[in-house]
Amino acid sequence: MDTYKKIAKGIPGRITIPVALEKFCNWTDVNGYPISGYFELRADDGATMQYWLGFNDVSDRFGIFGAGGDGSLYAFWIDDENNQKIVHLGSEGEQLYILAENFIDFLRLLAVGYDEIGFANLNSTIEEWNVAIGQEKDAGINFRFREWVEKEFQVQIPDKGTNIVDVNNNTFNDWIREQMNKRQE
Repeated sequence: MDTYKKIAKGIPGRITIPVALEKFCNWTDVNGYPISGYFELRADDGATMQYWLGFNDVSDRFGIFGAGGDGSLYAFWIDDENNQKIVHLGSEGEQLYILAENFIDFLRLLAVGYDEIGFANLNSTIEEWNVAIGQEKDAGINFRFREWVEKEFQVQIPDKGTNIVDVNNNTFNDWIREQMNKRQE
């Protein structure tokens, strides 16, 4: 079974799977890893969000499609207004961010090349960030992936993550905390 089929199988029916995910999976099946930084495509068995949250009644709002080297998750998320967004769930319950409003913007963010999107200073260019963490300036950047994203989707890769991510938006973090607080009452 190819990567896309594995991932699609684990995504709840409530989630709209964008065509761009299938294209991305196909590109990865042909080109391999690393894609960008430590990001990897990952299929879900349908139980991950129950384990991550500790309960299951909102799991159908999440469609996991990727992970970071530390176990952080990348997922589609349906908010309370029924809008689908791309989110980051840190492996330790922190770094809860809306990364992008749509999957193509997520691919643009991924193509910037940050080693770990959820922990990087997205106000920095990739070169500035790499120097700050003691890496070579172009570490983590996959130039073939960047070129593919630009050509396939007719977009440009931003120089900084904050051109896509609003780092001050706490909507997702607040929503997760609210769901957890409801279970503790």
